[in-house]
Amino acid sequence: TISARLPSEPFARGNAQTSTTIDALVRHEADLHTACAWLMIATGAAVVLVELGGGIAAAYGRYAATAPFARWLGPMVPAWFAWMFQESWSVLVPLALLPFSNPACLVSPGNLALGGMFLTHYTYRSFVYPLRIRGGKPMPLGISSLAALFCFFNGYLQGRLWTALHVFSLDTAADRAFLACGGAIWLFGWCVNLHSDSILRSLRRPGETGYKIPRGGMFEYVSAANYFGEIVEWSGYAVASRFHVGCLAFALFTACNTGPRALHHHLWYLQKFEDYPRDRRALIPFVW
Repeated sequence: TISARLPSEPFARGNAQTSTTIDALVRHEADLHTACAWLMIATGAAVVLVELGGGIAAAYGRYAATAPFARWLGPMVPAWFAWMFQESWSVLVPLALLPFSNPACLVSPGNLALGGMFLTHYTYRSFVYPLRIRGGKPMPLGISSLAALFCFFNGYLQGRLWTALHVFSLDTAADRAFLACGGAIWLFGWCVNLHSDSILRSLRRPGETGYKIPRGGMFEYVSAANYFGEIVEWSGYAVASRFHVGCLAFALFTACNTGPRALHHHLWYLQKFEDYPRDRRALIPFVW
């Protein structure tokens, strides 16, 4: 009987040590995750300085042909391929992380809701939106690769958060209120984004590649209604998370990345179309 018990003692100690090691790794990963979030915020600030301070527009879409450094960005690839290639990492990375998840995260209603917001947007953006593009301008492979790198990074940041590093509790009324209010804001922004994409798509008949003045929906108020919707969407996501730094970083980066482009679009429309509505703003209705 004694000999039967002896092997279990080192086995138990081994299990305890393994559990302690895993807990330590998770704690260190949580610190790394926070550092990654701050890196994303710093990168967003740099994007604003370059694109607004330097007056440089990212070299894709209507700006691909005129960007002074476009020839250094690799060959041009079809728009549908570029969007699918770059955005799909936001879905593939979280799915690849599932085998290494924390079971408590996977059964938490809060985690499922927040992870669902992220995956809903990017499943559409990765596998539906590219196939619906009409007359999209080819994109430099270098620009698409940079976007893919961001989506890979952000796929880890958001995917790991909701599958392993943080259990979003709904124990208090405040928790539930943040999730409900943030979810409603996210849903509004997502609908604006989808509707704006539909308006832009309808401007082109099959085979057309030119530009026209978008009208209807939020385009009556801003030149970049699709970007407005996306910023609102991820701001709601941040609110729903109770402003977790990982989610807040994504919302801030989205604003930093799309805000300057919205201004470039606005100025481009004003220059190209004499009858462009002068009361429209670039991104924020009635303000900017």
